[in-house]
Parts: sequence; C-alpha cells; structure tokens
Amino acid sequence: MKSTTSIIALVAALAVTSGGLGLSLTGVFNDNSVTATSNTANGLMMGHLVVEAHNEAGELVAYRQSDNEVVDDGEQCILRLLFQEDGANGQGSAAGTSSCTGAMNGAWDTIAIGTDTTAAADTQVVLGNETSSSNGLQRADATTKTWTNGTGSTTTKIVLSKTFTNDSPRAHTIAESGLFNSTTNDANGMLARQTFTGVALSNGDSITITWTFTVGN
Repeated sequence: MKSTTSIIALVAALAVTSGGLGLSLTGVFNDNSVTATSNTANGLMMGHLVVEAHNEAGELVAYRQSDNEVVDDGEQCILRLLFQEDGANGQGSAAGTSSCTGAMNGAWDTIAIGTDTTAAADTQVVLGNETSSSNGLQRADATTKTWTNGTGSTTTKIVLSKTFTNDSPRAHTIAESGLFNSTTNDANGMLARQTFTGVALSNGDSITITWTFTVGN
C-alpha cells in the first residue's frame, strides 16, 4: 500500500483533475450472501469495486465487493498531467518521469475484465489475462458515469459502470478488473486494478462492473 505522503499527494492531484477519484474500502460478499465482512477504512480517499453477475434469465448468481488498488503508473500519470510541461499530453523525458505509460489524452473511464487471479500490486500496468478477444467481454467505455459534486457534508464522487455479456460459446471465469484510459485491448495506461473471487460466465450470462472513486469524507 502507499505511504501517507504519496496518498496525500495523489488526493490533491485527483481533487484538482476530476473532483472525485480515489482508493480503498471494505469487505467481500460471497455468492448470494447477504452479510458483508466489513473492514471499513476512513480517510481522504476511498474507492469501491462492485461485481454483479446474472445468468441468462436475469437472476443474480454472484456478488462481490472490495477495495481497489490505484497503481503507481496511474499516480505518476495524474501528477504529470498536472505539472509536466515538456511533453505532449503531459508526457516528457525529464529524469524521474519515465514510468508513466499509456495515452494521456483520454479519461480513465474504460473498464476491462480478465481471468487472472494474481493479487493487485502497485507495479502493474495491465491486467494479468484480459478477455480481449472474447465476444462481449472486451474492454469498453463505461456505459454509465454518475458524478456527485460534494458540497458541505455531501461526498464528491464518480461512479463508473459497464455490463459485459458473454456471447462466446465457452465459459469464462472472471476474476479481475481494471480501469484504463484506452479502449485498445491489452494496452497499458491503467489507473487501478483489483481481483476478486472468480465468477463463472456461461454463454448468455452477464457481469456488471462498478467502480466508485471518492474524495473527501
């Protein structure tokens, strides 16, 4: 996890750029469970990932929720967007700024899913095994983007959501999701990634991924 200094720096950057991106939160739901394992953390930055799977008949068959991991690459790109002057779209060659990857001229509003179970880590820039060539499961822009502009006690946040439907004749077990600033499959430029207990999708099943980013209390 990040040091206090880096978290505070990222909070400031995110608050300026978007008014509501961030990280960190609670527990996990198992399939069809009604009781969460709560592990709530309070702070300036909070983030939440919710995964809902439905079968072809529209019945809820799996539900997950977890914190998210804002990776180093995402943090570095955000700061470069704010402060870098010697490169197109915030990218340059100055010493100490070469880690930021991916296109810098788009929002981090593209959601990708994959099947890799390797735990999220700060150094990652792509998913472990993105479903980039599977019908209906390719990364795509969020279909719903809901902003809440904080005033007083109201929390500033953005909610990004996308539903994927498996049109492939074979099943896929989805166990990871990432938020990117490019719709190119398997491209880097990742802001955040998280894994969760695998959700098996047969043909016709769907999975809805919802990322929430919050700044403030």
